[in-house]
Amino acid sequence: MQMNNKELEQTKKHYMVDWLKLRVNVDHNPDELSAGIRFDLLKEGNGYAEPMKSYKETWITTPSYDDKLKVKSMKDGSLLIEGNLGKFLTGQNVVGESDVISLVYKTILKLTDMSDYITPTEQQLEAIKKGQFKINKIDLNKGLLFESRSEALQYLERLKFHASYPRFDKKVESNGVYFGYNSKRKTFKYYHKGTEIKVNKKYQKSGNKELQALADLMIRCELRLKWSELNDANLLDGFSWSPEKVEQLIDDAHNRLTLPKQISFPEDLPSKYKRFVSCFKVGSLVESYTLAEPPKKPLRPINRLPRTDRYKKTAYNRLF
Repeated sequence: MQMNNKELEQTKKHYMVDWLKLRVNVDHNPDELSAGIRFDLLKEGNGYAEPMKSYKETWITTPSYDDKLKVKSMKDGSLLIEGNLGKFLTGQNVVGESDVISLVYKTILKLTDMSDYITPTEQQLEAIKKGQFKINKIDLNKGLLFESRSEALQYLERLKFHASYPRFDKKVESNGVYFGYNSKRKTFKYYHKGTEIKVNKKYQKSGNKELQALADLMIRCELRLKWSELNDANLLDGFSWSPEKVEQLIDDAHNRLTLPKQISFPEDLPSKYKRFVSCFKVGSLVESYTLAEPPKKPLRPINRLPRTDRYKKTAYNRLF
């Protein structure tokens, strides 16, 4: 899939939208599209109410690189779509675009081509172009690039041991660190993209050496926003999103991370510690540093009575 100049510029910035869960109004045949039908009978008095019909989600898979989206027909006639839209479109998610409306529009067009049971009208497609759809969950990504793979992994190790985030707990895994892992509102995480690709090669069917080389230099920071957070921030509607909004949100999240400044050893040490390290290296600690002798306990004045005897003498003087 070819990218236009705007999309290429977004890719160079290494900002992208990864995972999306959204609801969009498009014509479709739910009976044919769905993987099954479910009927629920609710208790009503001594019997049961009328059965409620619902459709089971189906997975639509791209034949070329085996990536898929979950699609479900809802009671109100809308479609619930969930998955990695960028990977569904291109087969990889090392780079991507940060235009939410564009991603959703392209995804609907591709689903239309792949399924005979999804048939949006021109009016519905125009509405999507205007951002008339609902977002229930979204992942925003930013790639932090380093000079080498070792520098990227070193940064990740610093995050694991020293980083913290306001009001969020911390969970460390082999290839990443999570903040707010169990939060019902949002989760922030860092991981090495190159390692993720090597572990999950089957999910990167369109990858190449250039993308792998780029991923090896990349620590991905990812912000997941869930429904409650989106609702409070007035970001449930597609038209509330723009590439600039994506960049602002992920940058603000990354800037709140607390990570102690990395020091160079021994250049950034205080002078007294530099001297100690220098002496240690040349083996002259014994000559340069000596243990101070403990202070001697002062002797008690000879003409001073013990404390108990002083009390006795004072009592004696009061009597006589």
